[in-house]
Amino acid sequence: MIKYLFDLVKGIVSLFEGLGVTLKHCFRRPITLQYPEKRPDISLRFRGRLVMPVDPATGDNRCTACMLCVRACPNHSIDVEKLIGEDGKPKPKVSKYIYNLGSCMFCNLCVESCAFAAIIMSDEYETAVQNKASLIMDLAAEKYKLSGKKAPWWQSKFKQEEGA
Repeated sequence: MIKYLFDLVKGIVSLFEGLGVTLKHCFRRPITLQYPEKRPDISLRFRGRLVMPVDPATGDNRCTACMLCVRACPNHSIDVEKLIGEDGKPKPKVSKYIYNLGSCMFCNLCVESCAFAAIIMSDEYETAVQNKASLIMDLAAEKYKLSGKKAPWWQSKFKQEEGA
């Protein structure tokens, strides 16, 4: 009989502990975002898809086709073709910058290796597509205009270069 009463009290205490946990969670702020209506606040360090922004001062990208990003990429997601001049010699300018988003693992090694700050990981996180072929893009032809939190941060890199 005593064991039965002890188990009964133990069960009631356990029930109230569970109710306490439930009530505690009922009055917390929700963690989940109602996604399409509310967008998450992306941090500056977020690694979205690779982009080659247009420099507002020159109106063109900053890539010199040095191939450092191609060598740094562990998945071979980047392929660069240099611009060929009228004399048949390659110029320090990119003609095609082919980026395969489908094989990219967002490691940021290409951005870190770029000495000219020509490429950057954007804030874009909605990269789902129906057709796999649309994951391969030419960043040089895209003429991407950087916006959001990363735009002033990216442009501040050039002000440091000019002042140095």
